[in-house]
Amino acid sequence: MNIKDKAARFRNLSNDETFKEVVQEIKDQQSSVFLNSQSHIETIKDAHDIIKALNYIENHFNTVFTDEAIFDKKQKD
Repeated sequence: MNIKDKAARFRNLSNDETFKEVVQEIKDQQSSVFLNSQSHIETIKDAHDIIKALNYIENHFNTVFTDEAIFDKKQKD
């Protein structure tokens, strides 16, 4: 698959309102674990891991968009 098609698919997903809502709800739920003084260490660790995974996914999206920008710049030169 070429970078333009891949970036378009990723952009569609990243702009999808349902996808954004799901990601934000998960982040909010996991953040509430940190704010709850009754949370157990294992629960906090799990919440941290989940937020790290979501950040990894977001970073992957950004990498694809950067790759597309580099591809576009090379095409202009």
